[in-house]
Amino acid sequence: MPMTHVSMRSGKPAAYRTAVLEGIHETLHTSLGVHTDAFFMTVREHEDANFHVNMSFPFARSSDVLLVQITLTTGRSADDKQRFYQDLVARLARNPGVNPADVFINLIEVAADNWSPGNGLAGQNPTSAAAA
Repeated sequence: MPMTHVSMRSGKPAAYRTAVLEGIHETLHTSLGVHTDAFFMTVREHEDANFHVNMSFPFARSSDVLLVQITLTTGRSADDKQRFYQDLVARLARNPGVNPADVFINLIEVAADNWSPGNGLAGQNPTSAAAA
């Protein structure tokens, strides 16, 4: 169950922000097998003075750059991650129209026992522990 945080400059409409989150979630599901109900996501909007991103390294970016940080359980291969990156930028290019160069992605992988989705339970499958 990944936790996703997206940072962007202020000013985009709610429909744009929603499309970004939904695009990320759908790509996590289709490319990495994340459960369809496992969405825990935030958008943080920043004024220009609080959002410093290199606009030319290693290639040109626009002011619409998105910083996407996703924490998820470890275990995906490098090929899986590459497929996710490519699928995500393609999906966000289609809707809401984000330039692929403007999608900066950082995956943070952690062990399953580093998660507690609630009720003080740990691990990936807390519902089975709750039933016990």
